[in-house]
Amino acid sequence: MRRLLVTLCATAVLAARPSEAQTAAAVERALLPLKPGVLAGLPDTFWGGLAFVRAEEDRQRSLRADITFGLTGDETDSRSLFRLNTGIALARAAFPSEVTVVNRLALLLRDGEVQEDVTNLQISYDYHAGRHLEYFAFAERFADNFLSIQQRYEVGFGLRAGVTLGHVGPWQETEARFAAVARQLPAVAAAAAAVPAGVPPPVTPADLDRLTTTMGFLRDSFRERQARLFVGLATSVFAEVERAELDLLATPLPGADGAATRVKIPLPGTHRYRVSLRPTLRVRPTRDVLITVLPYYKLPLDGPRRVLRDGERRLDYRRDLLTEMVWAIRQDQAGLENVDLVATLSHFYDNLPPALGPSALADAAASGRGYTRTVADESHRFATISLRLRW
Repeated sequence: MRRLLVTLCATAVLAARPSEAQTAAAVERALLPLKPGVLAGLPDTFWGGLAFVRAEEDRQRSLRADITFGLTGDETDSRSLFRLNTGIALARAAFPSEVTVVNRLALLLRDGEVQEDVTNLQISYDYHAGRHLEYFAFAERFADNFLSIQQRYEVGFGLRAGVTLGHVGPWQETEARFAAVARQLPAVAAAAAAVPAGVPPPVTPADLDRLTTTMGFLRDSFRERQARLFVGLATSVFAEVERAELDLLATPLPGADGAATRVKIPLPGTHRYRVSLRPTLRVRPTRDVLITVLPYYKLPLDGPRRVLRDGERRLDYRRDLLTEMVWAIRQDQAGLENVDLVATLSHFYDNLPPALGPSALADAAASGRGYTRTVADESHRFATISLRLRW
């Protein structure tokens, strides 16, 4: 519940931000009274294109929300089960920048109690410096009982580069609308300059420059959203704080009295600095289907980079694979009628999972007890099928 409260607080912050003036809307309001007069010669394609630009700018600057719920099947090296998942995502964007808050929870009913097994809270800020380059900063809280991770916090920043190939959807129609507005802006500027002295011009050259810049950002956004293939590489540096807790079965050693009991042993917290490499592949075979593949490779920056485990020196790295397929059942509708079917496959792998230290093993042996296992699972795989409601 605490993580849900954090998300709701972030929602309030995003929603409470004062609405910025919309560039396209301001220009449109200023020019509409002149449509029957000095701007009567402008074609209808200009006014239709301007309305389209205004609607798209409003869509990107508004607060967007997704609610997801579905079924998850989990598998690790030692156990498997099914559970319910739910999540909420909020985004406020004014391209080229965007703020996103995502909260995902996986709920399990065990022994009559609802438990959270895998949770993820992410807050990120993205800035598109150009068509092929993006800067971002992020903070993430992660918990996974399957991997014995009670809390893991990551805070960092990075950049992403990528290219788009091909396009799907109404790309030509979209380009025609932007082009219809751009072609007539010189005529609009000339009409504004011809206003008699002493009369405030409807728009200034600065207003039209801002509109041109805004349309450039919106066109870049459309290119990425409607691209058939996107290939990119993101890299980031982040600080990581982790606390683990092993759920073990303690059994009496030969010759010792007692019965086997289940115990939870908290491990000392760790603090590391890491670098992450994330190739990105996004394929849109049709307008309604989007497939995203995100492999994460998290490598250590500080020492110790290698730790002796089971007679071999292991590199302390993680490999996460997130694959998602989204099928838009209904899209571009008003209100809650935007519905997606989302199928995901996730695989978390830790090459150096949490383990009991020599002192803990010695203390257990001194008390006549041993553990059936002393190392957490290395791998956690789960598949999810969900419905996502968007508005």
